[in-house]
Amino acid sequence: MSDIHVMSPQLLVKEGSAFSSYLNSDPKLLEYSGEVLEQLVAEAVKRKPDLVLIPGDLTKDGELVSHQLVVSILTPLRTAGIPVIVVPGNHDIDNPEGYYFDGDEKRSAERTSPDQFKQLYADFGYNQAYATDPASLSFVCEPLEGLVLLCLDTNMYEFNEYLDRGGKRDYNQTAGRLRPATITWALAEADKARAKGKQVILMEHHNIVQHHDAQAQIQSEYIIENHTSVSQQMARHGVHLAFTGHTHLQDIAAYHYYDALKVKNDSIVDVSTGSTISYPNPWRTIRVSGDFTKWEIATEYIKSIPSLADVQGTCYKRLADNISGGLKWHIEYAWDEIYKKKPYLTALGCNDQFLPDNPADLTKLITDYLIDDLTKVYMIHNEGNEWQHEDPEALIERLKTNLQKMFRERSEYVEQWELTTAFLESLVGTVFDNHLKPGLRSMLSDINQMNEPLRSSRTDDLNTVLTIGR
Repeated sequence: MSDIHVMSPQLLVKEGSAFSSYLNSDPKLLEYSGEVLEQLVAEAVKRKPDLVLIPGDLTKDGELVSHQLVVSILTPLRTAGIPVIVVPGNHDIDNPEGYYFDGDEKRSAERTSPDQFKQLYADFGYNQAYATDPASLSFVCEPLEGLVLLCLDTNMYEFNEYLDRGGKRDYNQTAGRLRPATITWALAEADKARAKGKQVILMEHHNIVQHHDAQAQIQSEYIIENHTSVSQQMARHGVHLAFTGHTHLQDIAAYHYYDALKVKNDSIVDVSTGSTISYPNPWRTIRVSGDFTKWEIATEYIKSIPSLADVQGTCYKRLADNISGGLKWHIEYAWDEIYKKKPYLTALGCNDQFLPDNPADLTKLITDYLIDDLTKVYMIHNEGNEWQHEDPEALIERLKTNLQKMFRERSEYVEQWELTTAFLESLVGTVFDNHLKPGLRSMLSDINQMNEPLRSSRTDDLNTVLTIGR
């Protein structure tokens, strides 16, 4: 299970605009997060798996009280003799965005330092570690005899910003990377384990493999820096399987490459698991062969909990309703850069009113023309097995048509010359075809990051069997 994002009820002192505004920008099922985890723990205790993995984002925003709640909910697994291994996510460590919500006001909650994280989760990985990385919260353990797990800290919490420490804003860094020293350490540990005949896999929060061809360009904060180089190094050192989270996608992707002489090929598979409190609310069960080479992966879903009969339906509506809210957040965040482009628009013949004057008006303009199809793209991509849905080419073409319509009708509204309108419509179509269509096609067809001759292959994101070497 991944991205459980547990929020302690103590943080919601009083309902009001402070908490509702937070949900509008990040529409997870936060108020039910503890109950969702309790249900999953109860299910695991009943099924008695040999191991439970949680690749990060254990809390809403790293609040100490939320981490304490996670530990208390997970403890019955340990009591039942079921090992649980966790790694931190970008929300979990020294996060400036952890707040108490009191009506219309919010105030900072006590944060969780790296040392506190290790202490809190001592029984959920750190006490089981036989080696730790001096440069990060990474560690390596052997939770099952013959299976070595590289637990890697990919987070960049040292780049967070804090108002109460003299910064200009509270900002939690979303992006991820492995420090060079951590990569060197991890590869050395993989080599030592394989020399003893162990199978080696890894778990980290951020993706290590692109889950569509444009991820590194348009969703760079969800995949580690230098992912191609790191993936190649891991595969060369015998690490062929990774469990990740962060994207809230239920998706499996492979990076396959040949060496310089095109003689030997190798690969690494990234199994990304969606969030338990965000649509479609998945978790996975895995049956592994005795030599750890065959991995039968199946997807299950949280459909109801005692206090909420329709978990998936509620999460779908929240996420769908929030697409425009998320768009507004991104536009506000990038507004200065967007507005700097206004002189270029003027040079193209656009009059002064063509670009709306504020983020809210630009958000409304885009929403009016594109929101339905953007929502479809996002939901299909979240669910996995994208090719089973609407014809991707038809959806992509509809997006292009509506984008051109938006530019055309905006031009007519602000009474631009017909020549300018025609030129903009043509330019938008060219830019869409060259820069947006390839990424959208990759997202919606689920053919991603596979070098020839495997580029046309697909992996079932939900239920599949993987065979990896050792």
